[in-house]
Amino acid sequence: MKRKQYFIKLTDINRIRVDLLTVRNKINNFVVQLETFVGEKWGPVVRYNYSHGYPHKDVIFANGKRTKEKINETNLAKIVNLAIDDFKSNWENYLGRCGYAEK
Repeated sequence: MKRKQYFIKLTDINRIRVDLLTVRNKINNFVVQLETFVGEKWGPVVRYNYSHGYPHKDVIFANGKRTKEKINETNLAKIVNLAIDDFKSNWENYLGRCGYAEK
C-alpha cells in the first residue's frame, strides 16, 4: 500500500488536503479535506472520505455541529476528482455556510 499526501493552496489560510492510499495504482482509501487556519492550527471545514465502510461527505460547522452525507458513487478516483473540483469552485461558499469568517 502506498500513501500520497499533498496540499492545494487556495489562500494563505485556506487549503485543500489530499491524502490517498493506493494498492497497485488503484485508490483504496482517501481523504480530501477543505481546511482553514483558525486560531493557531489548521481545521477541517468539509471532508470527503472513505471510512465507516462507505464514501461520504462530512460538513464541520464552526459551532461544532457536523453533518454526514452518503455518496452514491463506487469509483473512488472519481470521488477524489469531484471533491477537488467542488472545493476549488465552492470553498468560499463552504466557509460562509459553515460559520467561518470569509477569508
